[in-house]
Amino acid sequence: MSAAGKSPGPVATPGIPDPPLPFTGGRIPTDDAERHQVARRVMLLYFVAPGLSLAALGGGIHLGWPRLAAAGLAGLGLSGLLVAWFAVTGRRLAFIRGGSMTPRAYRYFIYEGAAAIPFGLVFAIAGAAALTAGLLYLDGRGPAAMRDAVLARPHRLLLPLGAALACQGLGFLIGFSRPSTSWRERFGVALLHLPARLGGAILITLGAGALAIGVVEWLQPESFRAGFAAFFGNPWPFR
Repeated sequence: MSAAGKSPGPVATPGIPDPPLPFTGGRIPTDDAERHQVARRVMLLYFVAPGLSLAALGGGIHLGWPRLAAAGLAGLGLSGLLVAWFAVTGRRLAFIRGGSMTPRAYRYFIYEGAAAIPFGLVFAIAGAAALTAGLLYLDGRGPAAMRDAVLARPHRLLLPLGAALACQGLGFLIGFSRPSTSWRERFGVALLHLPARLGGAILITLGAGALAIGVVEWLQPESFRAGFAAFFGNPWPFR
């Protein structure tokens, strides 16, 4: 095959971090087939499925149809779980960059590597939470009942929130790889990743704290309430 007929290899995007910030290390699709595959997945996972779910949720609330609202919540949860499945199993995330002046081939960015796994787990946690809320809503427990259940036992919120923060931070800490040809370029990439990795360390710390507090409340609720009252000067729940 002639040089003109060869498909281009993976192209790393140069310069500043690729959207969505603070990710770096993305590449554009290598050919039209990959671009079409990414476009279909992005449209399905980030636009069509969530859009239909939000429409069902809003319509159900507006019309007073709890089953429709519950279906919308469940749909959002399933959308998140589907994003997580592709991210974890394929170790790949894909996003679209807006802008009518952007060449079509450069609208989609692909991020590949181990960092996609913890980012995918964030979608899994959020999706599972939305799906659970939808099933509870379908069972007749509305927003007020769910709020009261979380206030009664706050580990129901603290544990998934802490896990999501820790996974998000781990994803930023790992980062996505990017080809480099010299030590200067490697040093530049390391500097480019530094803000995201510092942010990742902060998120991991916050997540670990939320997990620790959630475990204490789960196993020793009286100790949690006593500690809360001693720290804030008010009993739990704080109102």
